[in-house]
Amino acid sequence: MTYRHLLAIAERLPAAWRPPSSAPDLPIELARHAELALIASPVAGVPVPTARALARHHDVVASAMDADALLPFRFGTVLPAADVDAWLAAHAGRLRQGLGRVRGAVEMSVRLLRLHCAHAAARTCRECAGGAPGVTALRAVADRLVERAGLPRWRYRSAGGEGNAAASLAFLVPRADVAAFLSRIAPVASRAEGLAVVPTGPWPPYSFTPALDRAPLARAAATAPEVPRAETA
Repeated sequence: MTYRHLLAIAERLPAAWRPPSSAPDLPIELARHAELALIASPVAGVPVPTARALARHHDVVASAMDADALLPFRFGTVLPAADVDAWLAAHAGRLRQGLGRVRGAVEMSVRLLRLHCAHAAARTCRECAGGAPGVTALRAVADRLVERAGLPRWRYRSAGGEGNAAASLAFLVPRADVAAFLSRIAPVASRAEGLAVVPTGPWPPYSFTPALDRAPLARAAATAPEVPRAETA
């Protein structure tokens, strides 16, 4: 059985698009359906998420950001080749809705890291409530960033650990508004005492791709062999 590793689906991908030179050994297939284009790679089985494989996956997806809209698939989205068309048809409504939400937009990420709190998890202070140092301060800065950004679509993720805490924000930003977005959040970043506030991007809108039915993927993973590490290392 042959398989396809789905990388992204794009709306109005430029006709001149080619896979990036940074992934010369990653075979890419491009299937155009009217204004939509599916970017996929033929594979022998479920690929192993090595650092190199993840980087190549990202490079290919990022190279398609000139499309009007782009939905990246998570790494490891593998289907039997014969099932791809049926799977796309079954999810056509959600895919088109998702493309509509991200059309003309990119993802900007803002990483928050508390720099000076090194309390043990067993010690609790006002700033380290719940044993996760700095979570209160991090969320307060995140709320100010959201307010300053003035954007309707954003995601917040928090990760705390012994001796430090971190969080990240993802914003869906109109492509033409990236510079203005950075200017709007700059005052919050500059006044965040004891916190590193690090914006990055633009990226493909990974955080804003709709969740899709995993059943076909589960069937593929159950029957497909794992690609040997030597092939993706």
